[in-house]
Amino acid sequence: MSGFYCKRGDCELYIKELKNGLGADRMSCANFAANQFRLFMHAAAYVLLLETKQILFRGCELSHATISTFREKVILTAVRIKEFKTKIKVEFVRDHPIRAMMRMALRKAS
Repeated sequence: MSGFYCKRGDCELYIKELKNGLGADRMSCANFAANQFRLFMHAAAYVLLLETKQILFRGCELSHATISTFREKVILTAVRIKEFKTKIKVEFVRDHPIRAMMRMALRKAS
């Protein structure tokens, strides 16, 4: 019976991350279809972030971070993007705290 409650707790944590980390609890439209689409988009974003975190950052400290922390450290970080004919270059400042992890993840992605 304790295994059931443990899995239930995990599910509740995922729902909490979806609500708090991505703002999926905000239903600001009176139209049901619009709110349903908004929730669908939040769920899709959650799945993309979760898969990115688990695959590209496997073995790093960020692989165990919450979605909120992952989003703040990876997506909301300041970078310089240069676009070339055949590639896109992402530049971090030299002393960026997760620069090495990002470099490793971007190499895995390419």
